[in-house]
Amino acid sequence: MKKVKFRFYLDFEKEEKWINEMAQSGWHLEKFLLGRFTFTKGEPGDSIYRNEFITGMSDLEKKEYFEFLKDSGITIVHESGGWVYMKKAAAEGPFDIYTDTKSKIDYYKRILNFFLILFFVNLSLGISNVSLFTDNSSMGIANASIGLINIAVALLIAVPIVKIIKRKRGLQEEQQFFE
Repeated sequence: MKKVKFRFYLDFEKEEKWINEMAQSGWHLEKFLLGRFTFTKGEPGDSIYRNEFITGMSDLEKKEYFEFLKDSGITIVHESGGWVYMKKAAAEGPFDIYTDTKSKIDYYKRILNFFLILFFVNLSLGISNVSLFTDNSSMGIANASIGLINIAVALLIAVPIVKIIKRKRGLQEEQQFFE
């Protein structure tokens, strides 16, 4: 039996938590794409899911990384848009991808850089479309409308940026405390 759910999260950690709650109730992630999640019915709570944003890897590096995960008892569920969902049997105990503070901070930096690029691209496109093409012609109105959409997207992207910055700072403070 399959179930499709539509959810859009700006917080990848909340998304991961929701996926694990679905698994606890017996719905296991099969694939995902832009807010569309497909689940299959299975044994409640038998798997723990994690998501990871992987970028900047060559095909060979990605293949080697996935092999390493497989050798660790981790199954790649699905990969889309740089995000990967993976699972591991809950019976094997806790499942964390990044186990030390430094690697978590580096991971947050990678995600932050990606979101910052998206933010600035959308913001600059939005500002240029709104300011450069604001005449009364239908083309000028369309460009201004697209520009406003770009600015709205940039503002939406700012939400995870702020959350990631806060999480990263918290980890940095924790790291300094223990040094």
